[in-house]
This record gives sequence, structure tokens and C-alpha cells, in this order.
Amino acid sequence: MSATKEDAEKNLKAFLKEHGREGLLELFLTNYLFELVMYYLHSEKNKPAVNDDTAYRFYVDGRDRVYPAEKIEAFKRELRTECRKKAVAIVTIIKEKELLDKLEREILEDPQIAQLASAAFQSMVSGS
Repeated sequence: MSATKEDAEKNLKAFLKEHGREGLLELFLTNYLFELVMYYLHSEKNKPAVNDDTAYRFYVDGRDRVYPAEKIEAFKRELRTECRKKAVAIVTIIKEKELLDKLEREILEDPQIAQLASAAFQSMVSGS
């Protein structure tokens, strides 16, 4: 069963009602920072003398033993917690500088940004 646009709108409205714009921005930034760090960890540049796959090295210790799944999941939970702390700090600064309303206005007023946001939403709904 795939989500419809109506389901997404209903869920977004419920989330905004409970957590507000700040909560949505915190969630977005938390996930963005988490994915950015995971991407970095999986795609670190190898030194010329190293032929290992860095994505593989993320899951093994220095003795080529695979980390237990629980340890990997614990690392990811801790990483997400740290990313959330950074996201909250960023949103706090944005609020203190009264940039949240300005950011929202400019996004809605810029047709190119609105079109990109719509395309991003459509890709999430369609699962592509």
C-alpha cells in the first residue's frame, strides 16, 4: 500500500499541529545531518595504497571482524541523538535571529523554490 498525497497532507498537518514548524525543521535537520554523516562514513576516500571498500570498513573492526548488529545500531542511535542536538541548536539560532518567518515567506514567494519543493514532495509520495 502506497501513501497518497492526501495521506501525506493529513500526516504533515497532524505533525505540524503537534510539533510546529520548529519541530518539522528540527526533524528535517536531524535526518539531513544523520544521512550526511553516514554518507561520509560510507564514502571516505581511500588512500592510494588501500584497496578496501570504505563502506565495508564501516562494518568491520581493525581485525576484519564484523561488528555485531547491536553495536552498529547503537552507534546509529547515538549518532542520531547527536544530530538532533545539533539540529535543535541550529533551529534555536534561527528562531533567535527571527529567520524562521523570513525563510518561510521567501520559500513561498520564490516560484523556483516552490517548484523544487513540490517536485521533492511528489518524489516522496510516488516512492521514486
